[in-house]
This record gives sequence, structure tokens and C-alpha cells, in this order.
Amino acid sequence: MHASTFSLPRRAGLLCAGALLALPGVLKAADANADAFPNFESYIKISGQAPIITGDSAAFANRTGTPTSGAAGIEDLYYTKDVTKDTTLVINGRALGGTDDYLASFNFTKSNVGSVEAGYKTFRTFYDGVGGFFPLADKFQLMSPEQLHVDRGTFWLTATLALPDRPVFKLSFRDETRNGQKDSTEWAAIINPNAVIVNGALVGTAVPANTPFVAPNLLNIDEHHQILEGSMVANFGKTTETFKVTGDWADNQDGRSYVKYPGSTVIVDPTVTVLDDQEFYKSTSFKLLNQTVTKFNEVVALDVGLTYQHATTTLGGNWVTPAYSTTLKTVYSAVTAGSIFGGTKLDDYVGNIFLRLTPGKNWSADLGFRDEYNDTTSKGGFVTTSLAAAATSTASSNFTVANDLTYSHYIDHVATPEVTVQYQGFNQVSLYATFDDRINRGTQHWVNPYAASTTAGITGVVTTAGAPIGSVFYQDANQDNEDAKVGAIWNASKEFTFRAEVFRKDHQNRFIGANDYIGTGSYGALYATGYTFTGVKLTVAYRPIPELAFTTRYQPQSGNMSVLANAVTGGSGNEATSGRAKTQLISETVDWNPTTRVYVQGNVNLNYNYIQTAYPAVVVSTTTNIPTPIQNSNNNYVTASALFGFVLDPRTDAQLQGFWTKADNYNPQIAAGGQPYGASFDERSVVAGVKYKFSDRVLGEAKGGYLQRTDATTGNFTNYRGPLFYVSLTCAL
Repeated sequence: MHASTFSLPRRAGLLCAGALLALPGVLKAADANADAFPNFESYIKISGQAPIITGDSAAFANRTGTPTSGAAGIEDLYYTKDVTKDTTLVINGRALGGTDDYLASFNFTKSNVGSVEAGYKTFRTFYDGVGGFFPLADKFQLMSPEQLHVDRGTFWLTATLALPDRPVFKLSFRDETRNGQKDSTEWAAIINPNAVIVNGALVGTAVPANTPFVAPNLLNIDEHHQILEGSMVANFGKTTETFKVTGDWADNQDGRSYVKYPGSTVIVDPTVTVLDDQEFYKSTSFKLLNQTVTKFNEVVALDVGLTYQHATTTLGGNWVTPAYSTTLKTVYSAVTAGSIFGGTKLDDYVGNIFLRLTPGKNWSADLGFRDEYNDTTSKGGFVTTSLAAAATSTASSNFTVANDLTYSHYIDHVATPEVTVQYQGFNQVSLYATFDDRINRGTQHWVNPYAASTTAGITGVVTTAGAPIGSVFYQDANQDNEDAKVGAIWNASKEFTFRAEVFRKDHQNRFIGANDYIGTGSYGALYATGYTFTGVKLTVAYRPIPELAFTTRYQPQSGNMSVLANAVTGGSGNEATSGRAKTQLISETVDWNPTTRVYVQGNVNLNYNYIQTAYPAVVVSTTTNIPTPIQNSNNNYVTASALFGFVLDPRTDAQLQGFWTKADNYNPQIAAGGQPYGASFDERSVVAGVKYKFSDRVLGEAKGGYLQRTDATTGNFTNYRGPLFYVSLTCAL
């Protein structure tokens, strides 16, 4: 919950920092000037940026996409040339050291023949290797090194043959890679820093003696993805035919490492480093698509499509977790899942038909139906080990080895009717409505991992067994996801426009076990989840005078999530509300152009996002049995920005921009009995810049700014602040 709710304010904050780093273009006000900055047909832009940051450099790199060491190089290169009268060459390039952002591509286009394009690009994404913060003891967990990154690269080659009055053929190949390290979080047993230790054991305190909370772990990424695609588009009278063949291959070698019980001083739980979740994943996919669009006349058009996809995957790897033997007083390797093997096969069939109607100048409608059937099977297994209770050493003969197996078979049949209607018969008013219902009737059969054979340590006794009934599941998996919306656009005048939309989402997922039908011993029972949300989108655009415009948006949404369950054969269950959610988004944007030499823009966004749970019904006691509270999810924040641009003289434009965002949703008191979700932070910046035209072929730009961020969510351990400077020179080629 924390990660997803935090993403919105994070992206909003980058808009501010990006003002310095991403370089917004010349002001609209300058475009009206007779000596406005030229748009070069071919150019090269060389730039450099230098932050002087104090505080957490990894948090700064993660938020802004730039390391504290800065970046410099060729920010943009664009070159176009007519090689012959009907052949054009276009070259794009970029080479920024520090951010490791590189691009090289070319495109040859010959009129009435086709084109060839090839290129390679790579860029770096920075991550902050931080984990759980325990506010009651002011303890913070982080990785070493804390500043992590992942490099993403893509090579592509595309050839297009487009002869006049002939089908258009296209062949493309993409080779994508992802390599590096990034942070993640996982629940881990962290020793409570406030726990009392007596003779190597934990005793109860006013807070939990041993509280699990989020610990950082490192994801090691090595992924390779290739896509080969060929297509043909042909026109036959009133019909357009599209045929496409796609091959897709993936080869991933990923792993994870983390520290178990970091900083522990407890004898029975020593600090150990875990290299876990080492997996390889390989997949091959083949896809065929055929689409036919026929426009019979101005009233009726028909769109028919068929798709088939076949995919296979193979899995492997090892999960090895250190464990501690209190008898032997030593750490040993316990195989959680070793010698993993597995495979999956998928066959997916999709057909869709859309009837597009335009019965009159004021009416239009799309009536569609999509039908999908897929069949997925998988099987696999792995080895687990455990140290025998009577073991006198960690020799291999003292381990019990179990060979676990698993299996699954899922079938889904999804029917989706869709309707869209639009009416424009009223004066200055346009009405529209859409509805779709995704109806899935599926079956699921799976066997949870079970020990098919076990070899006992010391004695060497081999035991074989079939799957226990508690590991076998049969159930129907039915889903009904209804989405509907109705809206209107009222263009009252050139000064006033009003848009309104009401939407509703009603999604229900129902799983019924086989024993509810036939009374067998198989498991599954009854389980259903769902949610229903209703919301409104309102937008008012008002321009009282040509130089001034207001845009107001208001989007409220509310609904309930529910769970219905009963493990008893034939039970109908009782529905229970598992959460109530409310969201309100309010924003106001003001654009003001008092003269052709001045431009002002202001923006404010208020977001209220609330999910109600059982909190604050929490009991914290001095006993070891302390119920873990579930905190309400709050994602309330405010953002505000202001931009002032003005023309100093025919050669010079200036710009001043400010930004502020704040959230206050963190509740550290909840750490007494559980994980304190929610984020609280304050981020602000100011940026000033000037753009100068040295000549009709040379432009210069300089910017300076100051950024500051405080983050109570991490106990202010990831705060940073400081100035940033940027200069660039753009030359026509």
C-alpha cells in the first residue's frame, strides 16, 4: 500500500526538479516576438549540470534521476539531410556521462518506396537502498552501498516497404536488456531495538518483544528480451486487412539478497546475510493477429479480429536461507527450495467484432463483443532440506531431504460485450455513454507443493506419499467486472466550457470449490471478493478575457471493498466489508498572458485518498500476545507550482519557477504493534533561468536552483538539500 500510494506525489515532485534537468522549452511569450528564438532544422546541444547536495545523495539521485556528481555531454543531436531529391537521412544522438544516457539512431526514408531505421539507446535509473525505520528507537535500516542503479538498453532495427497502391510490409526486431541492482522491501524478523535481553533470550516489554517490519533487500537483475515482428497492411476497396506475426523470447537471471536480523545482539538470532530467490526464467511466445476493417458506407463499418498466442516457459534456480541451530550453536544452509524445475504452457484464443454505426450526423455508436479462451498448465518441483533433530553436526548425512512437487491447470473463458454511444444533437452539448462487462467463467485445479518422497537424515529412511487432500484444490473461478460511464460536454461559449462524467465500477470475483457441489473431500469451499466504486469527473474551463484562463477540476470517488467466505461444504457465507475508500482530487490552473512579453501560470492540486480498516481498534499490552493493528491507508497530499516567464529583450528570455509538495500521513505510534504505513514529507524548490540568442545559429541557456526535501517517513535519514546549476549551448548544423 505504501509504495503505490506514494507514487503520485513522487512524480509530482519530479516535475519541479525536472524543470532544471529536463529543460522546458522557450516561453510562449517569446514566440510572439519578432526576434523569437529560431527552431533549428539540424542542431547539437551540449550541456552540463552540477548539483551541490548535502544530505542523502542516494535519495537525491532516486528523486531527480541524476547522481550528486552531476552529468555532462551531448544532450541532444538532431541532423537531417536530403541525400537525393527523394531520399532523406535523419540522425538522432545523445551522450550524457554521469546519468549514462546514450542514444544513436538513423533513419533512411525514400519516397514511395519505404524506410530503414536502426538505433541503440541506454539509460540509467537510480534507486535508494533503504528499508524499515523503527521510530520508537530511531533505528533505520539501509544497504551498503545505498545508491543503486539499473541500466536499461534497447537495440532496434525496422524496415518498411511502402510502394504506391501496394500492401505495406514491415519487419522489426527489438533486443532489450535490463541489468543492475535495485532496492526492494520484504517482511523480515527484525529484532525490536527496544527489546530487553536476559541471558540471550527476549522478554516482553511495553512494546512487542520481536516485531517483524520491513527490511531492505537487494534485487540482482540480469534480463534479456527479444521481439521479432512482421506485418502487412493492405487496402482492398473499402476493406483494410492487417496481418501480424510476432515472436517473443525472454531469458532472465534474477536473484535477491538481504540481511536477516540486522544489528541483532541476540544469541539465538545472529545476523546473517541471505542470498535467496535465485531464479532463471525463460519463455518463448508466438502470436498471430488478423484484423479486417470494412467501411460499407457512411453509416456502417465492421471491424473483425482474430488472435492466437502460444507461450511456453521454464523455471529454475535455488532458494537457500541460513538457519541457526541452538543445539549446535552454528549457522547452516537450509534449502528452502533447491534444484527448482518447472514449466508452463499457455494457449490463448481471442476473437472480437465491432459494429460501428453513424445513422445520422448527430448519432454514432460502437457495438462490440470480445470472446477469449485460454488454457494454462504448469508443473514443477524442488528440493527442501532440514537438519535432523538428533544431529550432532551439519554433515550432509544429518539432513532430511524432501522432493516436493506441484501442479496446476487453469481454464478461462472471457466474454466482454461493449457499447459506446454519442449524441451531438443538442445545441453546444455533446453526450456520450459507454458500458462493458468482462464475464469470466473459469475453472482452476491445482496441487500445492507436497513432499512426494522424503529421505530422513541419520537413518536414511525413504518415505513416499501422494498428495494430501489438504493440498488438492478444485474450484470454479467466476469474475464479473462491469464498468459504465455517462458524460456530457457543454461548450456554452468561447469563454466557458463544462465537462461532467459519472462512472461506476462493479467488480466481483467468486471462487467456488468442488466440495460445495459434489460433497467430495476436495478443498476449495466458497470465497468471493469484490469492490464497487462510484465517482464523478467535473471540469470547468473559463476564459473571462483572452489573456486569462481558469481550469478547475474536481473528481470525487467512493466505494466499498467486501469479502464473502465460508469453508463449510455448501455454505453460502456472510459478506463482510473489508474496506471503505474515498478519494477527492481538486485542482486549479491559472494561465495569464498580460502581454506578449509576459507569461504566468499557477497550479494547485489537493488529493484526499482514504481507505478505512479496523484501525484504531488496537490493543497493546505488556504480554507477548499483542494483536497487530491494521492502519488506515491515507494518501493525502498537496502540490503547488508557479511559473513566471518574460522577455527581457529581443535576444533574452527569463524564467522563474517554484514548486512545493507536502504529505502528512505517517503515524509512528502504530509501530508499537505493527508496521507504520503512510508517508510524510515536504519537498520544495525554486529555479531561475535565462535563455540568450548569441546569433541566429547559436543559443545559450543557464539555470540555477535550490532543492530541499525532508522525509519523516524515514526518520529524516533521507533528507537532502542544496543548489543545482545547469548550462547548455545549442548550435545549428
